[in-house]
Amino acid sequence: MGQVVNIFFINISIIYLVLSLTLYLMRHVLPVQVASPLAVRVWFGLAMGLAAVLLTVNSFSVGEARIDLRIIPLALAAAYAGPIGVAVTIGLTLLGRFGLDGMTDQFIRSFGTLGLFFVLSLVLNRLSLRRGHLYSAYLVFGAVLVLFRIAGNIPMHAFTNVFLPYFVITFFGGWMCYWVAKQIETHLRMFRLHTQRATVDELTGLPNRYMTLERLNDVEASGLPWALLVIDVDRFKQLNDTYGHRAGDAVLRRIGTTLRDHCPEAGFVGRYGGEELVMVTENAHDAEQLAERLVRAVRETTYTFEGQPIPMTISVGVSIANAEPGTVVFERADAALYQAKADGRDQVKIG
Repeated sequence: MGQVVNIFFINISIIYLVLSLTLYLMRHVLPVQVASPLAVRVWFGLAMGLAAVLLTVNSFSVGEARIDLRIIPLALAAAYAGPIGVAVTIGLTLLGRFGLDGMTDQFIRSFGTLGLFFVLSLVLNRLSLRRGHLYSAYLVFGAVLVLFRIAGNIPMHAFTNVFLPYFVITFFGGWMCYWVAKQIETHLRMFRLHTQRATVDELTGLPNRYMTLERLNDVEASGLPWALLVIDVDRFKQLNDTYGHRAGDAVLRRIGTTLRDHCPEAGFVGRYGGEELVMVTENAHDAEQLAERLVRAVRETTYTFEGQPIPMTISVGVSIANAEPGTVVFERADAALYQAKADGRDQVKIG
């Protein structure tokens, strides 16, 4: 019994470690589910297969049977990633078993056991069941398969003293791992959501003021030549007064998209505040031409609200950084923008 408890904690620790690292590395594609992209399901299946192989290494034998908690990563792969995930897990599990033991009778019998488990995943995948219910079904079915596979290979006293506690531990450990997986997944999704809200402007989808200044500091610290474009939407207050704030939001969102589409790869665009946006480019020599292209692109783009066309323009102030603080560069670009607005808008001025 002491050996069973010892192996239980080792196996649970292995599953917890692999599961935590997997979900963290896949945090940008969560949640993992049957409808996830194929690559996501394959990677999750590979991770659970790795866990199953590590559990095989840390298994123990009773009679001719080998005991571990491999059923848990198999059930997790099936519940989270469906037939694709469990197929990858099974493949890696068999490969690991063959590498450890070679072509043994136990290895050959494993084909039948794991094959039945895969068939079950195909059947249950067609049913509309909650993931927790699916996981329970996989766990129960897997435990029953293990029971039938080893029932004739060990004496009854070993079954009573070892395998009954093993099944209790399997279900307890299985639900413990499932609860941990849910908590980690929820935590990572909420962290991603809060991070996005803290760094992304909700209206335009562009970096917000905080993130824009952070990235501006990074560019300044790089020591590379760069240029700053301060962009203001012309007559935006008049637009809001005439068409309403919903129209202003729609136009600002569309202008943000236009600027992002024309932003060079070696640069970024963000919303600084209100109707003012900034663009940073590392192609300092091309900054004026870039600004002219932006002004032309906004002018030639048709902006509509509820079917009504709204002509829009922007003014741009450009400043080239010359080994000086970013605040100085920004002040110069802002002054150039003010001059562009004073000279009639819809134009570029260099500061």
